Amino acid sequence: MNFENFPGNENIKAELNALEQNRRFPHALILNGSNAQSREALSQLLSKWAVCKSSSKPCSSCIPCQKAEKGVHPDIYFAKGSGKTDSISVEEIRNITRNCSIIANEADTKVFVIKDADKRLGVEALNAFLKTLEEPPQSILFLLLTEDAGILPETVLSRCVVLNLEQISGFDDETLKEAQKILLSLLESTEISLLKNLSALNEKKKAEALLEAMRAILSDALSMTVSEETILSRDLSEKLSEKLTKKKLIGLIETVNRGIYTISRNVSLVLLSTWLCGEFRRILWQK
Repeated sequence: MNFENFPGNENIKAELNALEQNRRFPHALILNGSNAQSREALSQLLSKWAVCKSSSKPCSSCIPCQKAEKGVHPDIYFAKGSGKTDSISVEEIRNITRNCSIIANEADTKVFVIKDADKRLGVEALNAFLKTLEEPPQSILFLLLTEDAGILPETVLSRCVVLNLEQISGFDDETLKEAQKILLSLLESTEISLLKNLSALNEKKKAEALLEAMRAILSDALSMTVSEETILSRDLSEKLSEKLTKKKLIGLIETVNRGIYTISRNVSLVLLSTWLCGEFRRILWQK
């Protein structure tokens, strides 16, 4: 498999090459972790590989590869969401199931891409998807992109091969240090330290970087509830995963996500810090 322009992740490359060479390539892959850009890049590479006509796949130069890059290949289907949350409905899963049984238009394999599967697939949609995952038609490739595959039920995970992408921090030492101080103050009994440390969110770009670093560390902590993998701060992630439940970690990550979105709307950073403090404490007080 040609991995040009897809850096790092040597273990994943070796695993995919071995699966391809032994003709044991799975019908369903979960592209988990790292950032959205890495998940998208691997998803596009695998989609091109599935439809490429060259002997060295993906070649990135044949017409099918070019169509895949532009997102217009007729045999690559992207699951459609609906509503404010962009969730994937049971009817959409049924549509995918029907589509699976239709012969491919141009390629030998049909690809179905489900982005943010851990966030957009509800219980009913997942249940509707199980039978197709377990007994898919031939020449089908499902690509489920997730930030945290651990959120998906074991019934789904057991029917897929999970590829855990490397996470590249991209954060400077000072940003990581301040993000760690904020997260450590979550574990204290009073909110004084938390509110004081959140005052570091005093400038838009700095606030965005701090919240993104916090999200990355919290995601590591969440991952450690199901595995030993961590990237940014093993000691802190381990401490958070021991002290906080999975539900609380998910709630904290969702709150940080809302904070990042709020910054883009030019909200007062003082109000944002106060709101974050209140939301964090509310989540931590929950049983």
